[in-house]
Amino acid sequence: MSDTDPPLILWGRCRSGRRWFWTANEVGGSDAHGWADTPDEASRQANTATVQLAAGRYANIRVLHGVATSKLRQLNVAKRQSKASKAKTGKVIPPANPIGYLYTVKPGRYDLDDQTWIPGRIVSLPIAKKTAKRIYYLRPRGPFEWEPGYVDRQELERHGSVRAAHWLLLFAEPPEIPKPAAAPDLKALKAAMAAAHPDLGGDDDAFIAAREQYLRAKNCTIKEGLAA
Repeated sequence: MSDTDPPLILWGRCRSGRRWFWTANEVGGSDAHGWADTPDEASRQANTATVQLAAGRYANIRVLHGVATSKLRQLNVAKRQSKASKAKTGKVIPPANPIGYLYTVKPGRYDLDDQTWIPGRIVSLPIAKKTAKRIYYLRPRGPFEWEPGYVDRQELERHGSVRAAHWLLLFAEPPEIPKPAAAPDLKALKAAMAAAHPDLGGDDDAFIAAREQYLRAKNCTIKEGLAA
């Protein structure tokens, strides 16, 4: 179509649930669309939009209801994609002034590299909302990400603690963190094992006993570290 040719404008209407959808489209140009309560009102609005698209020019105008069906389908696809994108990338932000907190314990553990004890700590989870049956809270999903969860309010108030999703144990009040048992001194046990070696003046029975004591302590430390 050359610049001197009159524009081609198509308009149409189609049902959209309980309402009527209309569109007016200048081929190769702008378009307009909307919804109306009746088919006649949809036609009137489409005609008005067609005149506005023509903008005082002589135009070829054709009624083609298929353009409305096609346009409505495009809008619905774009709407679904937008919702999916928001659900995928949207971030849950903790409230600036939460109405309270639930508490959980991040357990302590032994560091397997240098055999030091990393103590446990209490983690506070902000409460977003309370209802008669549930308490809604936020739990960390990553360094800067949160996800919503909820617990049974009556069970929490009855027992003071409740098991939530992912077997997370939550408390109504900050719990006491149990103190760890004294970590075995692996260096001392290893030195005692070496000193009991027959080549260094020890005897077989003493070396075997010292070696068993060292291996038991080492295996216990590794299991505690893996379980944490």
